[in-house]
Amino acid sequence: MKISRRSIDIAGLRDITQRRIPVLVADSHEPGPVVCLTACIHGDEVGGTAIVHDVFARFRRNGLQRGKVYAYPLVNSLGFENVSRFITADREDLNRCFPGDAVGSMGQQIARRLFDAIVKAGPDLVIDLHNDWIRSVPYVLIDPPQEFPNRKLYRQVLNIARATGLLLVEDSDVFHPLANTLAGALTGAGLAALTIEAGGSFAVVEDGVAAGTRAVLSALATLDMIAATDDEIAAGSRGAPLRYTDHPLCTTSGLLRFAVEPGQAIKAGQLLATVYSAFGSTEEKLRAVAPGFILGLEDHARALPGRAVIAVAESS
Repeated sequence: MKISRRSIDIAGLRDITQRRIPVLVADSHEPGPVVCLTACIHGDEVGGTAIVHDVFARFRRNGLQRGKVYAYPLVNSLGFENVSRFITADREDLNRCFPGDAVGSMGQQIARRLFDAIVKAGPDLVIDLHNDWIRSVPYVLIDPPQEFPNRKLYRQVLNIARATGLLLVEDSDVFHPLANTLAGALTGAGLAALTIEAGGSFAVVEDGVAAGTRAVLSALATLDMIAATDDEIAAGSRGAPLRYTDHPLCTTSGLLRFAVEPGQAIKAGQLLATVYSAFGSTEEKLRAVAPGFILGLEDHARALPGRAVIAVAESS
């Protein structure tokens, strides 16, 4: 097995600096699947970078049995340097720019170069590594069945998602068109792709990194690319995916106090949070729409009308 390094030139400040996306490649020199790992598409979500580091450290110790793994550990270096989700000061979100445009905005140009590089690699699986709110639990996110070009591809992604052992959640377009995310654009192109939300953002949250690393290794073991020990991989999950939602939304302004914690199971009608005025009177109570699990809670105590403050995985 050989591990090599390279980079992809991306849009930069012309004649001043040239930005690049670093690329790590683990090549077993044996025929087999090709897997791509992407991390830090949002510059403040650094846990995925640590996951890539840990996965490749595992390759160096124990090797790769077959196939290749391409990793893009720091996609959004501009956001990383500025501790920002976005690419530039105009708050362009790279994960809303796919599949990109070679003559579009900076985000669209970067998205196009990354998208083309991934497609050129001919991946059998792409895992996009993200982090959620600071207070959140790890989970795996897949697009709903209607977003896939065929049922075979959906079942393939679903089986690998279950193998990660993480809470299985079906994405929705509550925030954005799914086709403009990396995973959604790849799905639309007929490639197997999923997203792992590996716990909290900003800092490297070691519990989330450990869970995300275990999930990636479990996916590779499912593809017979590594010979993993029982303590390296997760127990697979079963059952239908839960549905992602950001409801209930706030309808008032004030100070937000939560009554639940990430990972907690909830029932329909259960109190999730209360919004208080500056005088301490109750402005609003937020209650669960359906049973499910709490994925994450808003980082700030500020409540505003129409603002999403909670992430929930709903069961039917």
